[in-house]
Amino acid sequence: MKTFIFILLLPVVSSGCLYAQEQRPGRSDIDMFSFDALNFYSPDSTRSRLDIYIEVPLNKIEFTRSREEGVGFSSKLELSIDITDRTNKTAFSKVYKEEITTEKTDMEYLSQNSKIIIKNIFLNPGDYKLKVTIYEPATKKTATAVKDVVIKDFLGAPITLSDLMIVSKLTNENGRKLITPDVTRNVSIIDTFYVFFFVYKNSEQSQINVTCNILDSKKTEVFSTSENLGINQPVDLQNQMLIPVPVDKLSYDNYMIDVTATSLQNKASISSGFSNLIVDLPVNLMKIDDLIDQLQYIATEDEMSYMRDGKTDAEKRKRFMDFWKAKDPTPKTRKNEVMMEYYKRLNYAEKHFTTVFTKGWKSDMGMVHIIFGRPDNIERHPYEMDTRPYEIWDYYDLNRQFVFIDYTGAGDYRLVTPIYERFRFQPN
Repeated sequence: MKTFIFILLLPVVSSGCLYAQEQRPGRSDIDMFSFDALNFYSPDSTRSRLDIYIEVPLNKIEFTRSREEGVGFSSKLELSIDITDRTNKTAFSKVYKEEITTEKTDMEYLSQNSKIIIKNIFLNPGDYKLKVTIYEPATKKTATAVKDVVIKDFLGAPITLSDLMIVSKLTNENGRKLITPDVTRNVSIIDTFYVFFFVYKNSEQSQINVTCNILDSKKTEVFSTSENLGINQPVDLQNQMLIPVPVDKLSYDNYMIDVTATSLQNKASISSGFSNLIVDLPVNLMKIDDLIDQLQYIATEDEMSYMRDGKTDAEKRKRFMDFWKAKDPTPKTRKNEVMMEYYKRLNYAEKHFTTVFTKGWKSDMGMVHIIFGRPDNIERHPYEMDTRPYEIWDYYDLNRQFVFIDYTGAGDYRLVTPIYERFRFQPN
């Protein structure tokens, strides 16, 4: 588990460890890394600090045995950070040589671990475009991601707020707060996350009320809390906030966090998004009843009835996603391989077996493809004399053969012998 250290109450981050492993923007174009960028106050009176967190999943890079003593395997990367202002003038540009090391290289370990690289950059207040590029010399692979960032003048108003960080874990060690930021801003594999930020005051007012509200994609409030702060310093780095949010109270959706700090005379606010979703779900969560129907090749009737019996669409979606969570062979990662394979087959059936009579996933060919996968061999007989078009699908390892006939001539192939057994989808 990768741990980030906030020494005392200052946002100083250590990047040495690994943690179990994605919101675009901030996601690379070839899925090689994710990144987040957060703006904090700096003692430099003219500039603010931009913290850039770049997460590289270990299974996305190539490792070779290291020649250094005590280092098992390593991967060398070139990290480029380029920042331009609103006139497209370069405000910062630098290439960093990075080395990621690991003692293990088995696929399970690599798929469950990532490395986060942190860079601190100081900029004048203004609007910027941030571009992050990673190049891996060993494979010649390059990935780039971009994000618009706003650098604040934290001394320019009586009350100001830092950007909001999503924290997946909080512990204490020898008087220090240890936090694990969630760079991907997806909280789907944790029980409780924390909203971390600073409240800065640049006035004589001493009492400030801080409220935190979380809204779902339909703008419905799902979480709310408030706290009164007594602030005595002009800009006091002691005024950090760590607000716990239980994930089990959230359905699977995209969310917005709204934070407001209010005194008798002044107010400051900031918003930031996060998600609670299984990564790369290749379906539209809005049509939940259709999604439940499509589970007939993997779910039991009781399981499907339980999902349909949800009193609201949100409850149905949560039961639907909980079903898939229970099927996940690697629950500590954000990808669900069984779910991905199921919808890969279902989408293939929709694309190749849909006719004017039925949807592809409901057709006989679609059913066989979803349950058993692609056949080892297909014999196609579309234009033979005195016979209707037919196909023969062979599954050698299963010792099974399926024959389909197009009785209408419109591509609507039907099984000659229906499947009477209750087969269940099995991933390859």
